[in-house]
Amino acid sequence: MLTLRPAIGLVCRTEMAAALRIRPLIITTNRPFWGWVNMMFNRVDRARLKKVGPDRLCAEWLLKNGARAKFVKDTRTHVHFNALPEESLPVLMEELDGTDSGIMHIGFDHLEGLTRLRKVVLHNAVYIDDQALSKLRYVANTLEEVQVSKCGNVTDHGLMQLKHLPKLRQVTTFELGDVKNIQKVEENLKAALPTCQFDMKP
Repeated sequence: MLTLRPAIGLVCRTEMAAALRIRPLIITTNRPFWGWVNMMFNRVDRARLKKVGPDRLCAEWLLKNGARAKFVKDTRTHVHFNALPEESLPVLMEELDGTDSGIMHIGFDHLEGLTRLRKVVLHNAVYIDDQALSKLRYVANTLEEVQVSKCGNVTDHGLMQLKHLPKLRQVTTFELGDVKNIQKVEENLKAALPTCQFDMKP
């Protein structure tokens, strides 16, 4: 048995090297599958919505996808799903932080019904696109602060959707590679939102 160990080790290393060589192909061919998985994690569960309400369900959506949630009158920023308050306790979403998360535009339907969401941060969120920004209209009556940064699928058109958020007081952008004319976007937003402060970089 002892004499077989080097041979087994060689086979394992050979198989590992082969696996490493084909890994990019596996990722490429499975991309539609992972897209489907992401959509499942982002879609609204209507039965769950009826049971726990929009604020609790929104927080659950965020945490399942690696984002963070903060509630009104709660100093904590929730990161772990199992650390959320008991379902029997009422909560109101106040801040959404999608930094480094897998949230996507389909999931932004969770914003419908929120009445106290004040701040949204979307940083380095690979699935965030113009459609996601357009769905911020669900919280147009409460949203005061928006940051959109390092989101490669956001364009000038997506940023222009912020003009439909009349309560905005602060807009921050940076590292948006697909935005072609940030100055023009800022000019248009300032005209639509004269009381808002802008710190907009491409």
